[in-house]
Amino acid sequence: SNSGYKGLTLTASSSNSGYKGVTFYPKERGSKKYRLSVTSGGKCVFLGMFATAEQAALFYARREAGRDTSDLTAPPPPPPPPPALSTAAGAEAVRQAGREGLTL
Repeated sequence: SNSGYKGLTLTASSSNSGYKGVTFYPKERGSKKYRLSVTSGGKCVFLGMFATAEQAALFYARREAGRDTSDLTAPPPPPPPPPALSTAAGAEAVRQAGREGLTL
């Protein structure tokens, strides 16, 4: 069944995910087990890994229609930088500076 996303048609296929270009890799590490790749100019182009077959199919449909796909591929936010006092030695150095009337 083709679900329409904002006027787009997700292309069904006989691949193991049910969508064109989308392949399910159950042994893939992490939560994204659906690989999307297309053939362009005779070459296989890897487009990304997705958590669901529908997300991958939506990316494919949007890409084919020339629409924005950035919300589907946005990288996760970077982890916050570790605090400056992440080590006991660093914390001790700061305390020592305080004892000496210095500010680091």
